Amino acid sequence: MAKAYLMALVKFTNQEQFKAEYGSKIADVFKLFGGHFLARTPIGIHHEGRPFDMHVIAEFPSLDKANKALESKEYLDIKKHRVGNSDIDYGTFVVIEGF
Repeated sequence: MAKAYLMALVKFTNQEQFKAEYGSKIADVFKLFGGHFLARTPIGIHHEGRPFDMHVIAEFPSLDKANKALESKEYLDIKKHRVGNSDIDYGTFVVIEGF
């Protein structure tokens, strides 16, 4: 079974609220579905495209597990803090299947 990767590029509108209400809780939610962070950093070298405030890669055991995490009550309870405190039209949030 191929692993899955969540990739997020975030542009904050309220960094403090984002971190307090979403960033401090998301690792525990992902853990419930076998997910963990591989990278979660503001540091990135932009060769093309626009700059972001946070760059995230999380790994899950499968595409199904990643989607279940993002559809879970635990995730939906905190999602509003990601959406409300970042520019979701500027950033990106995608799950892809690995090899």
